[in-house]
Amino acid sequence: MSAESPPRTALDVLKQHAPEAADAFSALRRSLTGAGSLPPATQELIVSATFVVTGQEGAFRTHARRALQHGASVADLRQAVLLTLGATASLAQVASALRWLEALEAS
Repeated sequence: MSAESPPRTALDVLKQHAPEAADAFSALRRSLTGAGSLPPATQELIVSATFVVTGQEGAFRTHARRALQHGASVADLRQAVLLTLGATASLAQVASALRWLEALEAS
């Protein structure tokens, strides 16, 4: 039996169908992340929170993992999720994201 491969990201799908667009998107993201003074963990916390608001679980998990890799804690991620409540996200969106975070922490 082969090992289960990780789920394809939106960027993986874009690469398959439009590699040049995927490269351009990646270049844009690199440019944006390098354009300021925020540390990588903080950048990933912000991006993770945006995916709470848009309800994109896969993207949230990707960027939450990156935040953890850059030194953010699960508590930092939890606060980023909770800060969206009442500002831009509904209670249901925040509750879903807290469940996503629980699953990520358990994995």
